Amino acid sequence: MDVSSLSMILRKGIEFKDLNGNHVNIFNYLKNQGVNTIRLRTWVGNDINYNKDSILKISKMARSQGLLIWLDLHYSNTWADPGNQEIPIEWHQNNIDSLIVDLVEYTRKMTEEFNPDYIQLGNEIDGGFLWPLGNISDTSNFYNLCRNAVASVKSVSSDTRIIYHIANYKKADWFFNELQTHNVKYDIGGVSYYPKWHGNNIDSLFETLNSVYTTTGKRMIIAENSYPWTMQWADWTNNVIGWEQDLHPEYPATPEGQASFVEMLLRRCKSLPFASGYAYWEGVWLAYDGPESKNGSPWENQACFDFDFKALPVWKVLRDGN
Repeated sequence: MDVSSLSMILRKGIEFKDLNGNHVNIFNYLKNQGVNTIRLRTWVGNDINYNKDSILKISKMARSQGLLIWLDLHYSNTWADPGNQEIPIEWHQNNIDSLIVDLVEYTRKMTEEFNPDYIQLGNEIDGGFLWPLGNISDTSNFYNLCRNAVASVKSVSSDTRIIYHIANYKKADWFFNELQTHNVKYDIGGVSYYPKWHGNNIDSLFETLNSVYTTTGKRMIIAENSYPWTMQWADWTNNVIGWEQDLHPEYPATPEGQASFVEMLLRRCKSLPFASGYAYWEGVWLAYDGPESKNGSPWENQACFDFDFKALPVWKVLRDGN
């Protein structure tokens, strides 16, 4: 489960509750409910929520409860996704050789500091990363950056598993075959899956995961997924998923619908002929900044806790599906 927002939420003193309304230590609760790994995004620079120091604190708290760490390097000062892959302002902008030096040094330092069990090199890099120099259309630059990022991790740790992650699973056959063709070494391939952006064809999703595994021999996982339990809101921040057409037609935006959707994906992951995996994205991003905040959570209706910070039925699914 991605829980990066805890850097904001714990700072506000929010207390989580279990299904019976009892206060819980969130990291202990995650572990007891079947989560074995937490995913943490980091940005380059000084953003108070996602800089190295803030996320390292969360990592240490999670480690103390026996959780594994999956570090997600965005290689940007802000969100990285298929439409945004900006070079950090601190890094070289116009010279690929200098940019590679920046990438290698940053990746090495982050690997040393976090000693992650898993490290994700770039976030949803369907079109490459570190634009414009690392745009995927420039195959020489992009795959050179990928190979150097891998080498930087391996120079520190031979045990850390390397993840490459794209958003659109429909590109997965092509993308991961290209990584292999260009001699990019990695361990796990990940895709995002949200009905709003990727459609409702569950069979197609899992056929693709199996196809990539068959071709590359690499473990394939759902690296991001979530689902709303309501279409209501708890603050004045616009929610990312807020319309009926954003839903899968077979699963309503109810606590039971959310739980059923996640149960189905977990079951399908376990039915694959290899050890797949599943990560819920931001199950803890509650409306932490008050009911009138316009800079609060755009995700509280997809969290795994209700508007009173009490656990939802999806936790039973996560616990029993392990």
